[in-house]
Amino acid sequence: MENKKSVNHNEQRIFPVSGMMCAVCANTVQKTVAGIRGVEESEVNYASATLKVTWDPALTDPEEMARALDKAGYVLIVESDEARAEAEAEARELSAFRRMRSRLAVAWAITIPLCVACMAHIHMAALPWIYMAATAVVMFWCGIDFYRRGFRALAAKAPNMDSLVAISTLISFLYSVFNTILPEALAGHGIDAGLYYEGAAMIIAFVLTGKYMEMRSRRHTGDALRALMGLQPKEALKVAADGSLTPVPISEIRPGDNIAIRPGERIPVDGKVKSGEATVDESMLTGEPIPVEKTPGTSVTAGTLCDKGTLTVTASRIGAATELARIIASVRRAQASKAPVQRIVDKISAIFVPTVFAIAIITFIIWICIGTEYLPQAVVTSISVLVIACPCALGLATPTAIMAAIGRAAFDGFLIKDAAALEQFADIDTIVFDKTGTLTEGRPQVAEIFFARDMDHDEILQAEGVIYGAEMLSTHPLAEAICGYFKKKGTVPVHPDTYSYKAGEGLEAVSGGTFYRIGNPALAAASDDIELRMHIADMERRGMSIAVVTADSRLVAAIGIRDTLRAGIGDTIATLRREGITPVLLTGDRKAAALTVARETGIDTVHAEVSPADKLQVIAALQAEGHKVAMAGDGINDAEALAKTDVSIALGGGSDIALETAQITLVAGNINTVTAAVRLSRTTVRIIRQNLFWAFIYNTLGIPLAAGALYPLGFMLTPMFASAAMALSSVCVVTNSLRLTKIKL
Repeated sequence: MENKKSVNHNEQRIFPVSGMMCAVCANTVQKTVAGIRGVEESEVNYASATLKVTWDPALTDPEEMARALDKAGYVLIVESDEARAEAEAEARELSAFRRMRSRLAVAWAITIPLCVACMAHIHMAALPWIYMAATAVVMFWCGIDFYRRGFRALAAKAPNMDSLVAISTLISFLYSVFNTILPEALAGHGIDAGLYYEGAAMIIAFVLTGKYMEMRSRRHTGDALRALMGLQPKEALKVAADGSLTPVPISEIRPGDNIAIRPGERIPVDGKVKSGEATVDESMLTGEPIPVEKTPGTSVTAGTLCDKGTLTVTASRIGAATELARIIASVRRAQASKAPVQRIVDKISAIFVPTVFAIAIITFIIWICIGTEYLPQAVVTSISVLVIACPCALGLATPTAIMAAIGRAAFDGFLIKDAAALEQFADIDTIVFDKTGTLTEGRPQVAEIFFARDMDHDEILQAEGVIYGAEMLSTHPLAEAICGYFKKKGTVPVHPDTYSYKAGEGLEAVSGGTFYRIGNPALAAASDDIELRMHIADMERRGMSIAVVTADSRLVAAIGIRDTLRAGIGDTIATLRREGITPVLLTGDRKAAALTVARETGIDTVHAEVSPADKLQVIAALQAEGHKVAMAGDGINDAEALAKTDVSIALGGGSDIALETAQITLVAGNINTVTAAVRLSRTTVRIIRQNLFWAFIYNTLGIPLAAGALYPLGFMLTPMFASAAMALSSVCVVTNSLRLTKIKL
């Protein structure tokens, strides 16, 4: 669904589009916009309900595109502010979903008894008039949007499936109305004046069902972008020359301005710390759970969270130039792109409706050419072609299988957001894993603690109590892990007589006349305790974070802290290998820590110390080599890479951004369910292909029958039987899809 011309110095944007209900609708939107003078390139993504368009601002503008789409029955949201545009698109989507749900309920409440009565040939007295009124409600209230969009699309010379639904049901309805008012008119020519109200009502009810199921699966497409945008504060505290603080909108901040950051606030710009000390949660960038200490001269990034302490930051990059804005733009581009299979569907759907109309017209002409006395047969067969070709089975083939798979997935402990994930996961040959929070628990714990060999039991107890008491006063990111260890052990804290803490160097405390220092391994450099220093070197080699303790300059203890592996992850990696999938470790953590985790889980390929941009490049490189890549992550830093992969996976309990970006969420962080997701995707794709095959076969065989191919043998497929056949094809598709709820994964 792509139209390309020569591209000069033009503007390009991605706009939300409201009102698209099928792939043909997307084609209509693309054609309408592509036909506007000045539009150089246009591409519609039906799954994300967006239009990416490049245009010459000297010849056209978004307002003209919006007017053209309004005439075709769609709404282009042209808000300049992305957040407001996303909010309006979400409001429209939610309103349409609720309206669809209520109309679907009414449609089936009327259609079921109507079908029973009509197909039982209960037409006594005034009942036909009641049938007509009931059908009118289903058509012109429950299905009114089909007629609005369908006829607008016809007027725009871009007929879609709504047009087919509108024309076929309207002709069927008018034909029945004619026979209700003048029942003898056709009877006088030897034609049974049948009533086909149930056909029109069934078409509307079944197509509404398909649309409702599809809408449910793609309602939250834009949540990831909205969540990312929500990380950008709307205001900042600008520091004046006299030191006073003034709240100002972010749009008024300029590079070089000084901004005050208080505890619990998100940093609004990229910049450097001018003054102050604080710990900052940078998990959105690194994925690491341990906050980072910030001191004068260190860099900070927009969207990160000031945890403890206050800072004054000098802005260097603002607005669209920040790292957060770059990630948002990258996610938007990735979500607006299309899978190759969707382009094939677009091409098929673009010719399906015109082909059906052409067949119906040709059918009418052939019967008239046989003889004018065959006019009734010409009308009946043309209606039958339109009715039997109604894309109910085609429309339900994918969404019913997807909905059944989504229900089964939820039962087995993982949530699936869209059909693309299921379709593409079947072909995945590589799964990239983030480390922290994905392969590991994401909660640092004391793994090992060593004391000097010449310390006796009482000295060790005294040292443990002092360490515990001092760390209780510390704001260092690892203090919580150390305190948790001693609390679990039952150690009694000894509160120091004096205490001080300096960011980047550690803490100092005096207890019982002894001077204690707790800091990084540099404290052990001058120690002659070779055995303890060897323990420290070994822990460093295995990627642990280390806290060293000295007492009156004597090395007395070393504490190794690391993140723990998730239970069963080794078995999961082994199972994936047996399924023909290669695991890859991709993390922003230190290389030593990454290699340790890879060795313990059985992963051979490791990329460590990588930024979000580097993660994106690794994914792109794997895809360039021809691999079908999935990624499992749980941090905001993974959002950009998750959006780039063929299939994105997040663990429940991870960041909201990762959860919203990902197409598959493993509930409760159960990484083992990723293998069940692989098997389910492969089975779902097989069933979708079966559904589509039988739907196409149904049309291939049904249309000639409806056109009267067997009339010489005395068989004529009337609209009533055509609608029944259409319903039967839909039932077959649904029944086949429901097998997904029973299969063994």
